[in-house]
Parts: sequence; structure tokens; C-alpha cells
Amino acid sequence: MPVGRHRTHDKHLPRGVYLKHGAYYLVRYEAGRKRWTRLGSEYSTALAALARMVAARSDVVSISTLAARYETDMLPRKTPTTQEAERYRLRRIVAVFGELAPADLRPSHVWEYWMQRGETAGARKEIQALSSVMTFARRLGELDGPNPCADLRLPGATPRRRYVTDEEFLALRAIAPPMISHAMNLALICGMDRSTILRLERRNLTDDGILFARGKTGREQLILWTPELREVITAILRERPQLRQALICNRRGRPMTASGFSSCWDRVMRRYVDGGGQTFHFHDLRAKSASDAGSDQEAADRLGHGDARLTRKVYRRLPAVSQPLKIVDKSPK
Repeated sequence: MPVGRHRTHDKHLPRGVYLKHGAYYLVRYEAGRKRWTRLGSEYSTALAALARMVAARSDVVSISTLAARYETDMLPRKTPTTQEAERYRLRRIVAVFGELAPADLRPSHVWEYWMQRGETAGARKEIQALSSVMTFARRLGELDGPNPCADLRLPGATPRRRYVTDEEFLALRAIAPPMISHAMNLALICGMDRSTILRLERRNLTDDGILFARGKTGREQLILWTPELREVITAILRERPQLRQALICNRRGRPMTASGFSSCWDRVMRRYVDGGGQTFHFHDLRAKSASDAGSDQEAADRLGHGDARLTRKVYRRLPAVSQPLKIVDKSPK
């Protein structure tokens, strides 16, 4: 990838070519580092070498091109929230690996990226996005070898443990705008994630309860009516404009976008923190719904998990409760 702008005395040179110590070099970024390729000491020789390099790689598809096609072909199948997050991650990996051909990407490059990014949760997600692009490249026949992101055995992520107390929930809800307040209630009572809540419409309200499809699995789920849930939905439907399809909407009655919801949530959270509260994520309310359930299975059913082990590991955040052992005094009297 040609880098930077030409210095004044290099303006006559092709983009990315520089004169240094009496020789011409092509400067590109590969795996996040500058690579200087010597083209020759004579201008005509350097141009010929550059032309050969361009011709040799003219038919090679870059990771940048694949990422763009992946975004066009694959991302629309995912939820709007996931699409937004994935686009951000794709931009991060293209900035580093974009000019590489898929076959040139090595596991060592990916591992170095992981280390330089600080071994963070964000870096893990970005590598997962890169891995998806590499899998996509294999499907298209642009990568014959194994996925270079596979089998790296990145250190396991620690599940988030933040538990939102009843007092914190009520305090934040009291200062939140109506739509954010209603969304909080749905997250707590129904164990819904933000993406599901933003997709809810009047058609999801049935005689038996709220019927909707889980975003990741597409599996239909029914949350049965309770007096408390009916009260929440009644309050939502009283909000203006009343002639709308989306339950959680903006002032014009249109479905609230993920970015719009996040901006509103961030503003409310800043007010809450400025007032002395401790920050938490909207997704932590889904964990609170699971944590406050009577059992692992009840929590898993509400969250739509097929395996209660995931619920127990990630979403059940209250300490395990046990009775202490009663010591029986058997010493002789």
C-alpha cells in the first residue's frame, strides 16, 4: 500500500516511490509495518521494476477488496446492530492488512496484531471479523490454504461480571427519556437484547404475549403476558405518535436506530455518573434479568438459550449461595 504524500522533491515520482541514499524504493504497509522494496539506482530501472511488480500483482485480490465484497454480500444477512459493529471492525483490519493478498497473511501477522492492540476484547472482535473475511475468501477460491486466523488459541475472554442492582436500575430509569425507560423495562422483564427491542412492532403483540424471533438464531420465542408486562406495553403504546408500528421509536414515530439509541443511552449514563452513579451497559440489564431468575433454566428460557451452561457462565452474575457446614461436637463430655 503506498503511504503518505510525496515530499516536495519527490513529486515527480510515482505514488509510494521515494529516493533515498541514491536508490529508489517502493514503500508499502504490510501487517502494520512499512516495507521498503529497492527498485534500483537508476530512474528508468526503478520504473521498469515497479511496472513488473504491478503487472505481477494486477490479478491478485486484496484483503481490502474482499472485505468490501464481504460487507456487501454477507453483512446484510445480520442484524443492524451487528452490521454497524462489523463495519467498524472491518475498517480497523483493512487499515492494517488491506493491501495484502489473502495468501500473504500469516498467523504470525494476526498474533502480532493481537499483541500490539493490547490483547483487548476489541482486538478479539476485530480478529474474528478478519477470520470471517478469510473464510469468505476460501469460499470464493481466493485462498487455498487454511484460514490464518484459525487455531491461534487467543487467551480466553473473561465474562463480564457487572451486576446492576435494583436501586441502580430505578435511579437511572427515573432520569431516562420515556423510550429509554420503556426499553429498560423490556430488557429486565423479558430478558431481551437491544437489537430485539428495537425490532419490536405492534404485530409482535399477540393474545398470548409478545411473539418475536431471536436475532442470532431466528428462533421464535413467546414471552407470556403478566400484569406487569401488560402495564409496560400499555405505557409504550400511549407514547406519541400513537399511529406507528415500532414500539420503541423516535419523535417521528420511526424505528429508533442502534446508533440513535446508543447516543441517547450515553447521554443518560453521563447524567447518571455525574450524579454519583456507577456506569453500566444496557446489555447488563439482560444479565440482570437472568441473574434475578429463580433458576438457571428459567433464565436460559427467558434469554432464548438452548444450553443453560452459557446462561450460567455469562449472564448469571450474582454470587452462588450455599449453607455453611454445621460442625457437630462429638468430643467426650
